[in-house]
Amino acid sequence: MNTLKLTVFATTDIHGAVYTYNYFDNEPKDNALLKFKTYIDKYKAMRNDEAVITADNGDLLQGDVWSEYDSVNAHEALVPRIINEMYDVIGIGNHEFNFGLPFLNEFYNQVTVPIVNSNIDFMDDPLQGIVKDTYIHEINTAEDTVKVGFLSVVPTQILKWDKFHLEGRVEVHPMTEAVKKTTAQLKADGADIVILLAHTGMSNADADLSQFGENQAVLMAMMEGIDGIVFGHTHDVFPNDNLLIEDDRIDIGKGTFNNIPMVQPGVSASHLGALNFELEYSGGLWQVREASSRLISAEDIVLKDDELADYKQDHEKVLEYLNIPIGKTDYPLNTYFTRVIPSRGVQFVSEATVWFAKERAELEESDIPIIGFNSAVKVGRDGPQDYTAIPAGGMTIADSIDIYKHANTLLIIKITGKVLKEWLEWAASSFNEYSGEEILQPNNSRYGFPGYNFDTFFDLDYTFDLTKPARYESSAHQINDSERVIKMSYKGKSIKYTDEFIVPANNYKVAYAPFLRGAEILYESDISVRDIVTEYIKSGETFGYRNPMTIIPSGTYKFTTATAAAEYTDGLPVEYFKDCGDGFSIFTVKL
Repeated sequence: MNTLKLTVFATTDIHGAVYTYNYFDNEPKDNALLKFKTYIDKYKAMRNDEAVITADNGDLLQGDVWSEYDSVNAHEALVPRIINEMYDVIGIGNHEFNFGLPFLNEFYNQVTVPIVNSNIDFMDDPLQGIVKDTYIHEINTAEDTVKVGFLSVVPTQILKWDKFHLEGRVEVHPMTEAVKKTTAQLKADGADIVILLAHTGMSNADADLSQFGENQAVLMAMMEGIDGIVFGHTHDVFPNDNLLIEDDRIDIGKGTFNNIPMVQPGVSASHLGALNFELEYSGGLWQVREASSRLISAEDIVLKDDELADYKQDHEKVLEYLNIPIGKTDYPLNTYFTRVIPSRGVQFVSEATVWFAKERAELEESDIPIIGFNSAVKVGRDGPQDYTAIPAGGMTIADSIDIYKHANTLLIIKITGKVLKEWLEWAASSFNEYSGEEILQPNNSRYGFPGYNFDTFFDLDYTFDLTKPARYESSAHQINDSERVIKMSYKGKSIKYTDEFIVPANNYKVAYAPFLRGAEILYESDISVRDIVTEYIKSGETFGYRNPMTIIPSGTYKFTTATAAAEYTDGLPVEYFKDCGDGFSIFTVKL
């Protein structure tokens, strides 16, 4: 009887966090993909009796500044080199599609390692020949070759989130159906063990356990033939003592669910995941004898000064690009309080898109009012550093990314007052029912209301009544007939359901919200919202701050934001209350 130790190192949701540098604060940082590469290289050198495979589970390409650099330099992108040097196989996440299929095709043509997805049909797109359904990694041993099969799935919701990039170009099959079919195919092709790269979170909510659920890692762990799972998408960590779900099938000590080793390594290179197997060769077959999972924190990996020398030149290229001056701001721009008191940092994007609609889309002469909105993308979902905080003064490309980090494109739509009312009801649903305590639902996509779905319309005035139940879930699906929006007006005049408005929006929002999918599209731009923000900064345009939102009952409410926000309370009805001990603190606000 012979055994083999196998470790599958895994990353997920890196979102462009490649280098050990915070490009917004201009200081070193702990979380970086290249830290993991160095750790894995050392691990391999010290464990030459152990088989090691490295895999990524998607959302590698979008979010931080290296991704932004690659998006405008696709023909000589920086990240493919790292992928080729670091990984044996990569899967695909939902954010890989944010830049469109032509970019993804050009990027992946520079990647030499296998790219796997098992539930997307790219139809006639060139990606059909680049992205494979499966991959089998072979490990030669004295006994026999070990064949490790990989498959990968992504939520079917990509057709909603990136509708304008994908509609008519791809077909997406339910994840569980694809896993069942592809696992059987891998076994038929001789795979000894099967590893699933699942770009989906862990949830036991009824909606997630349905055929088209978004977070199906629980279902995956119940499927026959799967020996290990790397999952992601929700930016959580597993194994973790502070789990968001309770289930007797979870063994935190071993890092298993239903006796299957599973790992979710956080977000933005906060953790490296590892699936650990002891394989046994008996009767001509390799089988799993023991299996577990673990996490390695980026903070626990210490680099020597010269260990990233090979990537310093790329880092300098990114710095040079980000430091291009584009304008200035006379006011600090931050997002610490924007979910309770709309901020200039959020209003900035609203003003930029209205400016574009009037100046570039030539809609200024329209008799229909043009109204802007925005939500804060960096508003604490991924930790206390995940906020925009730009001081008054000169602005660079880095600041433009800091204000709006996603690669959404602009769509200008026409809607009625009735649709606008539903849109505001969706925003009002981000608040808890009145209690005088915590006013905001958790900033979490699975069990709360993430800040990126809380839109503020700066050209309107409106009132939310928090004594009424929320009308919508964060997913923009209506849950009851309650109405929190009791007043809404434009330039002092009450808005009627039959009134019409022009709204510069983004492709994600229009495809995401059910009440917007039938909106008339007046203008579709190839220019990203971020590029529009950059052009707005260059224009030197200014605007007056507006707070359009009134909350009733009036009173003092508690809310949670980064502890660093305490430096920005001057002139606001906000007071520091209590430190939570994790970089966040509770504040009070008078509304």
